[in-house]
Amino acid sequence: MPQPDADSDELLFSRLRRIESAIVAAASGADRRVLLALQADLRSLLATLKQRTGEMAANINRAGAQSSAARAYARCATLAGRVQRKIIKAKE
Repeated sequence: MPQPDADSDELLFSRLRRIESAIVAAASGADRRVLLALQADLRSLLATLKQRTGEMAANINRAGAQSSAARAYARCATLAGRVQRKIIKAKE
């Protein structure tokens, strides 16, 4: 799945602003068809934003796991180096 970029985020915000403007216009005329179309647009936008939020949360969790793994490897390497130095000193 391609990673969203700032341009696609800006398209979502642009879409939201367009819907907002259309709601203001439709509210004055109370056109049911327009309001139903806007409702569908809003639901679609909400689904997209929820999906994007889920993807971002997964990326954050993945980054956190990678960071934890890197710290664990670094601790193991540090401990292994200490053990090796102790072994070398003991042989001397």
